[in-house]
Amino acid sequence: MNTIGVVLAGGLSRRYGSPKAFAKRDGKFYYEIANEALLKVSDEVVLVARPEFLGQFNQGMNVIVDVKEFRGCGPLAGVYSVMSNFQADRYVIVPCDMPYINSDVIDSLVAAYEDEDVLAVEVKGVQHPIVAIYNHRMRDSIHQALENGQYSVMKLLEAVDVRWVEGNELTSSAHEVFQNMNTPQEH
Repeated sequence: MNTIGVVLAGGLSRRYGSPKAFAKRDGKFYYEIANEALLKVSDEVVLVARPEFLGQFNQGMNVIVDVKEFRGCGPLAGVYSVMSNFQADRYVIVPCDMPYINSDVIDSLVAAYEDEDVLAVEVKGVQHPIVAIYNHRMRDSIHQALENGQYSVMKLLEAVDVRWVEGNELTSSAHEVFQNMNTPQEH
C-alpha cells in the first residue's frame, strides 16, 4: 500500500510565541522529530509549511505550502494540499508540535489501520484528529468542506467513517507522546 507521511508545520504558533516547527527537543527541531517518526512507514514524507519559512527546513526535505485556493485555512488545507500533489493509498499525518512522537508509535498506528476513511488517535477521551491515517478517498470530502468554508477537522470527521484508536494501545506513554506543545514551558 503506497503511503505518504505528512508533517503539518504550517500553524501560526500564536500561544507558543515562535514557530513550533523550529522549537527543539534534545537538539532536534520538532519538524525533524515528526519527519523521522514517519520515515519508516512512508514511501515519501512531505512537510506542509507557511510560505515565509520555506527556505528554513533541511535541504532535501519535501516541503510544500497549501494550494493557493486554500492557503492558510488550517490543517485540512495542509492535508488536502498534500493529497492534491502526491498520490497515495493512504496518508499518515502528524503535527509538528508533538516532540515525543516516534517511529514505534507510528508503526503501531499503521498496524491498526483497516482501510477506514480515517483512523485517528484519542487518549482518555481527548481526540487528536491530526495524528491519523487518512485514506485517499477523503480527498474529495476535504475539498468539499474547504470549498464550503468549513475548516474544522472535527466537523469533517463527524461526517465520515472514522475509527478512534486509544493511544494507550499504541504506546505505554500515550499521555506524553500525544501532548501538543502550546507554550515553550510545556516541554
